[in-house]
Amino acid sequence: MKPIHFLGILILVIGYYLFKVFNPFLGNITIAVLLSLATYKMHRYFLNKLPGRLLPTTLSTLILALLFFAPIIYIITNAATFVAKLDFSMLSHFITQSKEWIKETIASHEWLQSSLNSDYTAQIDVNKIINWIIQSATYLGKKSANFIKDTFLILIFYFFANLYGKEMLGYFLNIIPLKREDSITIFDNLASVMGVVFNSIIATAIFEGMLFGIIAQIYGYNGLMFGILYGFASLIPVIGGVIMWVPLALDRYFAGDVHGAIAIALYSIIIISIIADTFIKPMIIKYIDDIMIEDEHIRVNELLIFFSIVAGLSSYGFWGMIIGPAIITLMISVLNLYPKLTRH
Repeated sequence: MKPIHFLGILILVIGYYLFKVFNPFLGNITIAVLLSLATYKMHRYFLNKLPGRLLPTTLSTLILALLFFAPIIYIITNAATFVAKLDFSMLSHFITQSKEWIKETIASHEWLQSSLNSDYTAQIDVNKIINWIIQSATYLGKKSANFIKDTFLILIFYFFANLYGKEMLGYFLNIIPLKREDSITIFDNLASVMGVVFNSIIATAIFEGMLFGIIAQIYGYNGLMFGILYGFASLIPVIGGVIMWVPLALDRYFAGDVHGAIAIALYSIIIISIIADTFIKPMIIKYIDDIMIEDEHIRVNELLIFFSIVAGLSSYGFWGMIIGPAIITLMISVLNLYPKLTRH
């Protein structure tokens, strides 16, 4: 047996057991690597400005944690505190009040009476709704604990991906059976587009979250928490903002503040959904695109990136906004490279 064949078999055997050992962490490792690509230019800037590699890597990891993960953990801890302090008698009163409002609305509109049964509101069981809320809170609590654990692991893998990224990249460039310039092109494409996607998500989420946080704070809510929640909700296409401002508007309405409910609704629709989301958001993305991507061959259509984020969120959940664009970019890079290789 030739040494190269023996080495190949040995690599396959070791690779199999490596896969078995690290299989539970493959998702976290993938996200960490993609995030390191997305923040590649930021990390490279720190490498050029600061001595050594440990300090720039630590700073990059801290910035990622503060920008991306600290708000998530803040929401989870606040949600846990809110659930712990939840007054179920007050909640029961709110649901009963809502039930009466629905009943009165149906009674005052003939077209609703003809389409809904007269005993429609009688089917609304307050106790069942409260039990469902408790079960949902328990389920979300378990998911939140898993999410915090995954977040911690992703930060660790992200740290090491940046610390040893140069060596790992150099090794893969040497073993990939492509010309070095072609391999670098694929890497540049992926890093540049991931950087645009990541920075666009952060910038627009902060911008729209800040706008919603202002109106929430004005009406006595926790502006920081609702701003963060709106920022993440804005990642959900079409209905993202609706699931945030409708509950606040309804809460003001049932509290007797009709003008406040209308103000929250109009502000969210006109200022955030129409002006910020429709007109200002594309300008932010275009600005980031022009700054981060200098070569035209690297550019990927913004609409394609948008749909890749939507598809990623649908298939992989929260982290799909990173995975979706990465897969699309990698595929386009390979397809662009294929005609060049077939000519040789």
